Amino acid sequence: MEHKIQFKLCSGATNFHLEGWNGFFLPFCEQVEDNSKHFKTCNWNYALKLIIRDGRFSNYRSLMPYLLWTKKRLKTQDVFGRSRSSHRAKKNYQIPGLGINGNIQEACSKLIEITWRYNEKTEKSIDELKNSVNISGEYIGFHIRGGDKFIEHKVEPVEAYFDKVSYPNIRTAFVLTDDYSVIDYIHRSYPEWNIKTLCREEERGYFFNDFLSQPEEVRQQQHLRLFASVDILSQSRQFIGTYSSNPGMYLGMRNAKICTGVDYDTWVLR
Repeated sequence: MEHKIQFKLCSGATNFHLEGWNGFFLPFCEQVEDNSKHFKTCNWNYALKLIIRDGRFSNYRSLMPYLLWTKKRLKTQDVFGRSRSSHRAKKNYQIPGLGINGNIQEACSKLIEITWRYNEKTEKSIDELKNSVNISGEYIGFHIRGGDKFIEHKVEPVEAYFDKVSYPNIRTAFVLTDDYSVIDYIHRSYPEWNIKTLCREEERGYFFNDFLSQPEEVRQQQHLRLFASVDILSQSRQFIGTYSSNPGMYLGMRNAKICTGVDYDTWVLR
């Protein structure tokens, strides 16, 4: 939007729904079919670290967008790494037509309002899931990640989350987690808390490759539970999570005023 580049979405060949974006959400822009390869890149300084320090020479492709900056038709790999730079994180964005006037976190909050709109079928399913939780009044929201999260960032102890609670009179919590052993641990360690969750007792952590091996219907149901959980977290009195995880990063944009980080003091663009 800053450079007035037209945005088109290609989401047909996704691993989360046969209908791509429209499988869960309402369309918000022109959608196209593009069978050419799209992939994520990282910014140039991180790419150089991976190449020089770790010998991961395949990351040379992350440097190409900085060399081929005159391209007119941009794909994911041409903009992803460049957009996630510390320089952009410090800028102020003014786009009056969309009511944007603030830093990238505030700008993304407006974009969420535009894009995060469930279609009728999704909304019905998510409402049923949220109603099944039966949570009311004020509550604390936690996102406590296990599974393969240790690959990206150290796993924080459960105590680190509860130490961040700012409202001592609230003893109801909703916990988003992919490992039910976290719920068992909370029950044992904090028996005075009333814990709600959509995590199932048989779940023992999220591992991406295992997720992809599941039937599509199972993957869709997991996404619906995730969406419902995030909606519940966004309505909490205080959300406590890790900004290095996607739910924490997302909620830091969606409802920044309720968020508390365990791994970082403030929301970060990563």
